[in-house]
Amino acid sequence: MLGSFSSVRTLFASFAILAVSAASVARAGVDPVFTKLVEARSPAIVTIKFVLKISMGGSDEERETEIAGVMIDEGGMVMASNLQLGGVSEAMRSFMSAGMSMTPKDIKVLVGEDTEGVEAKLVARDSELDLAWVQITKKPEKPYAAVDFSAGGKATQGQTLYSLERLGKFFDRTPTVNSFEVGAVVAKPRRLFVPSERLGAALGTPIFSGEMTPVGVTVLQLPSKEELEAEQGMMGASRGVGEVILPAEDVASAIKKAKEAAASGKPVDEPAPAPAAEEKKEGK
Repeated sequence: MLGSFSSVRTLFASFAILAVSAASVARAGVDPVFTKLVEARSPAIVTIKFVLKISMGGSDEERETEIAGVMIDEGGMVMASNLQLGGVSEAMRSFMSAGMSMTPKDIKVLVGEDTEGVEAKLVARDSELDLAWVQITKKPEKPYAAVDFSAGGKATQGQTLYSLERLGKFFDRTPTVNSFEVGAVVAKPRRLFVPSERLGAALGTPIFSGEMTPVGVTVLQLPSKEELEAEQGMMGASRGVGEVILPAEDVASAIKKAKEAAASGKPVDEPAPAPAAEEKKEGK
């Protein structure tokens, strides 16, 4: 379906538009969580800068890119969106031209006020969960601030949650917070929290509760091309397509596998278990 480099740019731009197209509902008063969250958690919110090489039909194109990232280990491991780091799920492959590939190179991580970045390398992916991990190659002089998803909490329908990321280079990569409610908790294709409105947050952004406990991360979950077309209405709008929140416990499990892959020196892209397999294992 994607037959040109401009189509690839349009695809990435579409996801960006989905994330920022709708304004948040105005709320009365000042929410103190915004300031507290920035003070407590923003040191772990980073920017990943790299060059994305897009190869297709014997031609290559390279583009400088910056995406959201979150430090998940004091030693310098950073988690981000797999899609935005050039990875694709099986569902996404059906929308792409045969032989097309996207490879990140010259990866650097910008921490705090640093505008140059420290060198890093891609160490693991989980395409089905839309997560990827890069590791800063230089040992830090002191431990990095990090978010521990294994100590995360759960979310319920109607609960207010908060996203925390950094704005782009134009706005000096300033930490920014967005609040929203959980509109639904779904069990298929896996357990996910669905926002009640379009988030103003990029993929790979950590989500917190009002107590500043991590409850998940924004990811993209797409149905197959056929399922997507079947769900489209008369005006071509699909229901529920966009960013959703992967729960902290699943994020923690994925991080554990990513660390094992990085330690082995053989990065893997292990698909997440199918829902049917999970149900069988649990005896449901």
